Amino acid sequence: MKELTLENKIIRYENKLFNIIDKYEKGINNTNLFLRNQIFKLIFIHEKLFFAFIELLKLTGLVMRYSTFPLHWIWINLELKKKEGDITDLPIFQMGAHYFWGKPKAGKSTVVYHAMMDYAYFSGKCSYTTEYMELPRQNVYGHDYYYHQVFDPSDFYVEGKQVAGFNTNLFNIIVYEEMLAKYQQRLNKTKVYNDEVLPMITSIGTQRHQGIDLFYFISQLPRNDIALMQLLVGYHEPRIRKAFDYKYWLNTGEFRFYIKGWWIKSSKLELTSGYDYKVVQTRKWWYKNKYREDFDYFNRLNMKMEFDKLPKFKGREMKA
Repeated sequence: MKELTLENKIIRYENKLFNIIDKYEKGINNTNLFLRNQIFKLIFIHEKLFFAFIELLKLTGLVMRYSTFPLHWIWINLELKKKEGDITDLPIFQMGAHYFWGKPKAGKSTVVYHAMMDYAYFSGKCSYTTEYMELPRQNVYGHDYYYHQVFDPSDFYVEGKQVAGFNTNLFNIIVYEEMLAKYQQRLNKTKVYNDEVLPMITSIGTQRHQGIDLFYFISQLPRNDIALMQLLVGYHEPRIRKAFDYKYWLNTGEFRFYIKGWWIKSSKLELTSGYDYKVVQTRKWWYKNKYREDFDYFNRLNMKMEFDKLPKFKGREMKA
């Protein structure tokens, strides 16, 4: 037998080695294919079982809903109350002009201030106010700043026309504090009165075009200019409710009360003639104080500054 050369031996060895590698590769591929098929079968089975379980839950839920009538209405009402998160459903946040009236300490200014903060957290915009309704806050550098912008109506309304626009990128509520001090209805025939009131009423009628959501008017009188009253979408009479701060007493031993919220009687106004109206669709509802900390910055005497500017009366000479 012919002896193999070294070259032939090498070729023969290579062929054997490649055959071993091919068999190993085929074995690995077959094993991977088998495992993959088994995994897919398991996934398919689990998928079928999962969807069958879902269908069973649906059927069980359907049976439970029908079989628990009418008791399930208790749960439904509880869940609906949890979902009442959109403040625009509240009467005082319906787009348009709103009139808040009541005697001193009834809670008119406090409820409006809370509404301003409530709407600011909701919309990201603050309010224009005719008075300093908030005290200054301080930033990290000790500088004072305010959320809401004080304005004078005469800056916007001159000689019966609106001469400036509101910055509605930052502010979307216009608040008139204490209408009794600003616009006395008995002066409605004077030029000074009409120069500001008439364009203000026009602003209410065009508020959507200007990007204004709400006008708030605060007064101690139940009525004002008839044109203003005709444009109102809300007529509100708040009653403030306070509660004993028990936690503060535990920590300090001092008695203190905080605003718990307001009972508000909200109504619509229905015209009875061109010069009169009647109150209709009255609804009484509870408005909870959600931002107690913000009342640390509420200016309770927001008109005091104006009276402090007046010269003090020195008194008359007293004679016997």
